[in-house]
Amino acid sequence: MYPPHAYGGYELSCRDVVERWKSTGHEVLVLTSDVRLGAMLEAPAEEGRNVRRELRLYWQDHVILRPSPGRRFAIERSNRRRLEDALSELRPDVVSAWAMGAMSMGLLSTLGQKAVPLVSVICDEWPVYGPAVDGWLRPMTRHPRAAGVVRLLTGLPTSPPALDKLGPSCFVSEHVRRVCRERSRWSFPESTVVYSGIEAAEFRQRAADPEWSWRLLYVGRIDPRKGIDTAVRALAGLPTEATLEICGRGDDRHVEELHRLVRELGLEGRVSFTSSERSELSERYAAADVVVFPPVWEEPFGLVPLEAMACGTPVVAAPSGGAAEFLVDSGNCLTFPPGDPSALVTSLLRLAGDPALRRRLVEAGRITASQLDVDHLAEVLEAWHLYAAGLSGSNRPPDRLPPSGLEAPEQA
Repeated sequence: MYPPHAYGGYELSCRDVVERWKSTGHEVLVLTSDVRLGAMLEAPAEEGRNVRRELRLYWQDHVILRPSPGRRFAIERSNRRRLEDALSELRPDVVSAWAMGAMSMGLLSTLGQKAVPLVSVICDEWPVYGPAVDGWLRPMTRHPRAAGVVRLLTGLPTSPPALDKLGPSCFVSEHVRRVCRERSRWSFPESTVVYSGIEAAEFRQRAADPEWSWRLLYVGRIDPRKGIDTAVRALAGLPTEATLEICGRGDDRHVEELHRLVRELGLEGRVSFTSSERSELSERYAAADVVVFPPVWEEPFGLVPLEAMACGTPVVAAPSGGAAEFLVDSGNCLTFPPGDPSALVTSLLRLAGDPALRRRLVEAGRITASQLDVDHLAEVLEAWHLYAAGLSGSNRPPDRLPPSGLEAPEQA
């Protein structure tokens, strides 16, 4: 997906990078899926030459599709034709592959066949799960002899692409790189880590440190892996004036599950469900006393804590995966074990009772957020794409420096 049809930070980061590349003189064509979301069904002005929503996914409404063999063939043939049309028209120096989960991964094989330089920008574990949710490739891997026949008859790739040979890979965190090396079929010998970053212009420090009034905020995709239920359960253990705003879009089925949990715990009137465009989030962060970041899975990175820090709002987080690489307990946030409402209550009570601690966390968080912005992300990714395209003037990859000037804050 590509904004405005998006659920989370991965897609928004892609758009941020594309816009910066265009502003520096690069011509960029975005070829993305035909998924369109809710109230955003009207085509925005960017559509047409620069953004083409033409590719078909093996995904719909948070469900992985298992179409019939004939339907799978039609999807693959259509997707390949769309890619070839884009390549023929733009004649790109390099292709940037972002989220390939539930996408036709054979498109990357097509790029290899045509010797088009590729950079994989890997912001979640799609090299691990991508082949398993690819409706075309998944059955082929179980029947290699039949796959060879199908390849001859259709001319379509019937095995996962050779990512190791197609070009360098840029991972959003060391955690994601490690997981992809351990669990996927590729070792990624030519790769680097480039931390994601926030759009600093949209997240401004609030003017004053407000009095604590028990306003809790969750921002992000509505998904069971995000641990929103942990925040709801914790609310039941807090003073009755405490409220929780859940701000985001996503899986409607999980929204209903959360509504049921709210009713079961007798929290009606204390939990609200909202959604906002990114440009409106700064006000929500500023109005909250604390942002709760409660994932129960290994987050690839995690932009929400950085956005809150940029706005001067304290963060209480369950750091895991890539998020643990920049979240420091009692340094720039307070932490609690994933899925532990009681521990979250303890952290929130500690934060509520210690204004000096809140001020220290806010100041350290501001520094962390300033070090992780999208300008750095776009600049480093640009360097890797120019290198892959042979346009950098060097046959050596960009220096493998730390992903940013990030300095871990000392614990308070």
